[in-house]
Amino acid sequence: MSIDFLHTLAKCRAPLTLTDPEDINKLLVLRAAGLVVALTLRPVAGKSEVARFLALTPDGRSALDLASARPPRQAEAAAALVEQVR
Repeated sequence: MSIDFLHTLAKCRAPLTLTDPEDINKLLVLRAAGLVVALTLRPVAGKSEVARFLALTPDGRSALDLASARPPRQAEAAAALVEQVR
């Protein structure tokens, strides 16, 4: 799964049509992980496969939030939780 590709998709206006086989493969991996809503379209004879990105799922948005969290902030939050437990 590529969080970078997920981040790229989050910046794009949906629906977004993808024709590059590598991008389609990345999109399908994200869809299988439940991070995006996407469709694959059956190719017309002689044409390449097409996929369409429709939206991020709530899990996709959460994955982006976690990926963008800075380690110091996480460390501060963990330290605050430890203090609350004591």
